[in-house]
Amino acid sequence: MRQVFFALLLLRAAIAFGQPDGKPPALAQSDLHAASILRAREMAAQVAITRDEFGIPHAHGVTDAAAVFGAMFARAEDEYSRIEQAHALSIGRAAQMLGAEALSWDRIVLSYEVPELARRQNDEAPPEVRALTQAAADALNYYVSLHPTESSGVIEMWEPWMLVAREYGFALYQAQSEAQRVYAAVVAKQPNIAPDPAPAPDGSNAWAIAGSRTASGRAMLYANPHIPLDEAYELHLSSDAGLNISGSVMYGGGILPSIGFNDRLGWSLTVNYPDIADTYAIKLGVDADELAYRFGNEIRHAILWKVKVGVKTAVGVEQQEISLAKAHHAPILFQAGGVSYAIRVGGMENARTVEQWYRMARASNLAEWKSAVSLFGLAFHNLVYADADGNIGYIYNAAFPRRDPTRDYSGVLDGSDPANEWQGLHTLGEIPQVWNPACGYVMNCNSSPLAAAAEGQNPDRASFPPYMIGHDLTDGRVATSHDLLSNANAWTLADLERAAFDTRVYSLDSLRMPLLAEFDKLVAADPAKVERVASAVEVIRAWDGRITLDSTAASLFLIWAEKLFTPAWSSRRAPGDLCSALAEVVGEFDRDFGDWRVAWGEINRHQRFDTSAGLVVSDGRESFPIAGGHGSLGVSFCYLARSSGTKRRYGYHGSSYVAAVEFADGPKARTIVPFGASRHPDSPHYADQAPIFAAGQLKQAHFARPDVSRAARRTYHPGE
Repeated sequence: MRQVFFALLLLRAAIAFGQPDGKPPALAQSDLHAASILRAREMAAQVAITRDEFGIPHAHGVTDAAAVFGAMFARAEDEYSRIEQAHALSIGRAAQMLGAEALSWDRIVLSYEVPELARRQNDEAPPEVRALTQAAADALNYYVSLHPTESSGVIEMWEPWMLVAREYGFALYQAQSEAQRVYAAVVAKQPNIAPDPAPAPDGSNAWAIAGSRTASGRAMLYANPHIPLDEAYELHLSSDAGLNISGSVMYGGGILPSIGFNDRLGWSLTVNYPDIADTYAIKLGVDADELAYRFGNEIRHAILWKVKVGVKTAVGVEQQEISLAKAHHAPILFQAGGVSYAIRVGGMENARTVEQWYRMARASNLAEWKSAVSLFGLAFHNLVYADADGNIGYIYNAAFPRRDPTRDYSGVLDGSDPANEWQGLHTLGEIPQVWNPACGYVMNCNSSPLAAAAEGQNPDRASFPPYMIGHDLTDGRVATSHDLLSNANAWTLADLERAAFDTRVYSLDSLRMPLLAEFDKLVAADPAKVERVASAVEVIRAWDGRITLDSTAASLFLIWAEKLFTPAWSSRRAPGDLCSALAEVVGEFDRDFGDWRVAWGEINRHQRFDTSAGLVVSDGRESFPIAGGHGSLGVSFCYLARSSGTKRRYGYHGSSYVAAVEFADGPKARTIVPFGASRHPDSPHYADQAPIFAAGQLKQAHFARPDVSRAARRTYHPGE
C-alpha cells in the first residue's frame, strides 16, 4: 500500500508541476489509465463488499465515493458486459459495438453532442458528485485490468463523463420518439406510428400507503417497475459518511439506485408520457445561403459538422463519416420536402441526473427530497414517495418547457416564429402532484396524474397549462390498484407482498361478456358453427377470474384475449370473430399439447434468458410454472410471456424488481428480482431467485449493518 501511495503522489506531482505555469500537461491515455488504476488500488482498501445469501452486493465505504466504487466493482463482477453495452450506446459508440443497424442511434446521440454535454456537466458538478463519477470510472477500469477478456475494447478507458452520459438516455429516448412520430406524420402521412404486432408492454405499478391504512401506523411503499425481466440489478450502498441506500439500477446504467429507499424515505418510478419535446420546421437556403434561415426579423445560420463513427463489420471496425446539423433551437434530426426538422427536448441541456440521484439518496426528509427532485435531472417519470414521518405523495415529474399556453404545441411548430420559443422550465411547484390525501394512499400505473388518489382528491386539469398533462395510459391496472388500496385498512408487509402477486383479472367481464353474448347468439342460430368452442366457452363462463397454475380457463382466456389485441384481429371485428379467435386457441392447444384442456402453469413458464448475451429460451432447459398475466387486463402481477419457436410461453417483460417497504424504526423491506444477481451461468446466483419469484414470494432485503453481517456469505475488498 505504501508503494502505491508514493507512486500516486509522484504522478500527481508530475501533473501539477509538469509545465512552467503550473497547468497540467495533456496526458496520454496510457498515463490517465495508470492514474485511474493507482486511485482504484487506493480506494479498494477503503471499501468492503459483502455478498448475502442471494449474492446481493452491500458495499460499505469510508466515504460515499468509496461506497460507489465498491458497488460499481461488484456490479462489474456480475454484469460487466451489460454495463459496457449500455454506456457504449450513450457515448456514440453503439455501431462500433453492435454494427451498422445501430448507426441511427449514434446519429441521435452525436447530434445532441452528448459526449460534450456530459463532460461539461461532470466538470461543473459539485466536488462530491465528481468524486462519485470518478470512483465509478476507476472501479470499472480496475475491474477490466483484472479481467481484460471481458471487455469488448469499445471503451478502452472509462472516464467519469461516460457515467454522466448514460443519464441522458431518457431525454434521448424522447428525441427519438418525437422524430419517429413527426417523420411518420409528414413523410409517411400517418397520424401515428403503426402499432407493434404484439400488445405494448405494460409499464409499472407504484403505490404509497399512509399510516392511517397500515396495521403499524407507518407509511409503506410498493415499487414494481415493468421492464424486460433481466434488466434490474439490486444493490445496497452505505458509508461512514452517512450514505445508506438500497434499491435497483436498470438497463446497465446508473451509479446509484433510481428506485430505492434509505433509513428515512423511499420512492419508485413509473413511466409517464408528458409533452416535453417540440419539433421546429425550418426552411434553409434564405438568400441563396444553404445554411441560412429566418427567425423573426433576423437571419440565422444552421451549423453543419462532420464526425467519424466506428462501425462493426465482419472484418473489424470501419470508420464512417456522418454529417450532423443544428439550428439555434436544437439539432436537426431529419429533412423532408425541403424542410429541416429540429427537435428540442426539455432538460437535455442541463441533465443533473447523477447529482439528483445522489441528493435523493442522501435526503432525510420530504423537503430535502423535493429539493433534489427540483433539479429535473430525470427528464420524465412519475415519482411515488413515502417516508418515516408518515408522508406519502405523487409527482407527475418531467422537465416541462414553459410555453405560451394559448398556442397548440401538439404538432410541428414554425421555427421562424419567436413566439414558439420556450421560456425556461416549469418549477416543481407548478406541476401536478398529490400529497397526503385523505384517502390514505397514492398510486400510479403509468396513468393520468388526475387519478393518483381517490376521486375528488386529485389535481384539477384546469389548474395547469393545456400542454402539461399528456396522454397517459388508463388500463385495468388503475382500477385494480384503486380497488386493492381503498378496500383495506390494516396493511402489513405480508399483505403488500400478496397484493404484488395478485392474479385477479379485473377486466374479465369487459371481454368475457361480449364473447358469451356472441356465442349464445350463434348457438341459437347455428349450433354447428360453434360446436368446436362450446366446451371452452363454458369453461370461461364458469371461471372466477383468478389466474392459478392449474387453471384451464386462465389458459383459454388469456391467450384468446392476447390474440384479440393483435392487428390481424383488432382491425376486423365481424360477427363471429370472438368465437373464431377462441377456436384458433383451442386448435393451437390441441396441436401443441395434445389437448385443449391445458393448465396455465404448463403453458406459462419462467426461465432465465440474457438479451445482452444472446441467450434465448428453450423448452429443453429448466423452467418454472408461473402465474401472472397482462397488466392491461388489470392483473397486478404483470408477467408478459411469448412463444419464441417453443411450445411453451416464456416471460420476457413485466415485474422486474419488486419491493415492499415499511418505514418503521429503520426500514423493513422485502424484495425480489426475477432471476438472480449475476449474469454468469456458472454463478450460484444466476437464477437462485427464480423459483421464489415464480412462486409469488419476496425475500428479506438486508439493510441495517448487523443484519447485513448476519447474512454475509463473503466479505472482501475489490480485487481480492
